[in-house]
Amino acid sequence: TIEEDECRRRRWPTDKRTILVAISDNKGKECSVQVTEDEKVSTVKELVSERLNIPANQQRLLYKGKALADEHRLSDYSIGPEAKLNLVIRPVGDRTGASGTAASGSSSSGSHGGVWHMVFTILARHFSPADAAKVHEQLIKDYERSLRQLSLDDIERLAGRLLHPDGESMDTSYMD
Repeated sequence: TIEEDECRRRRWPTDKRTILVAISDNKGKECSVQVTEDEKVSTVKELVSERLNIPANQQRLLYKGKALADEHRLSDYSIGPEAKLNLVIRPVGDRTGASGTAASGSSSSGSHGGVWHMVFTILARHFSPADAAKVHEQLIKDYERSLRQLSLDDIERLAGRLLHPDGESMDTSYMD
């Protein structure tokens, strides 16, 4: 099989336990890769890149709703035989890293990772993993777009409401 050829090409010992990982993306593409539990997530991304022609830097792999960091090994996430991973494809301009945090540190997905993880967990209860990943990705995009569209006046009004929740001694005529 292709997976066995891949193992031979990588010169993996035949006695070392290998696992078959099924990967499906948010556009319906699927592939399987055979790797060892000690392989890094970045290696899995390279194999997916070869099979699905999706650059590794545009891939975000999820396992049970959790984003996988490139530098971690599959065993760090207790990924075993016949595991299913979800692949979210990031747009070319998106600089979000594998762990969900932005390289610049300004992305809302990085500063609210716990919230986004909780949202994904809830979505996963009601949708298939692929659909949950699509909805999750769209929610994050919509949220970030909304933040980018805020004017300084909008931010000032929001800050005023947060700092003065009772509206005491504050001119609120401009809020209407």
